[in-house]
Amino acid sequence: MINPELPEYIRTMVRGDHAANDAVEAKLDAEGWDGLPRYLAAIFFLAVDRRFGETASRAEVIAFVGELRAGLANGGPEISAEAAEQLIMSMIDPSLDYSISQEMIGRIQAATVQKILTEEDLSDDELDALLAEAVSLASRP
Repeated sequence: MINPELPEYIRTMVRGDHAANDAVEAKLDAEGWDGLPRYLAAIFFLAVDRRFGETASRAEVIAFVGELRAGLANGGPEISAEAAEQLIMSMIDPSLDYSISQEMIGRIQAATVQKILTEEDLSDDELDALLAEAVSLASRP
């Protein structure tokens, strides 16, 4: 089951609405973050697919991860460049394996989603559609 507040959490994160994000986070802390790993994986997959498609080169991913980490240097979560590159490349080429802790995967997914969707500057309708698609994807058995 996907907590219905998760899309709103991602929305406030992408929009940079810190006060609303804090409020949604507090609600999720009280209610439970049910389905977060599945939902975050789904929105990560959709965001990476939008940004890189199926043909991005390793060099493109390396450049993206460098920008991602630079943007996190002032108070963001610390993420491993190698792990981020592996995780993103595994979305582009599903035959690639990786061995990354669940905690690091979550950090990478959240930071990547925020960067990609913020840079895309989606309209509210486009963001709503993407968040709903991620709910649908994450709800599949």
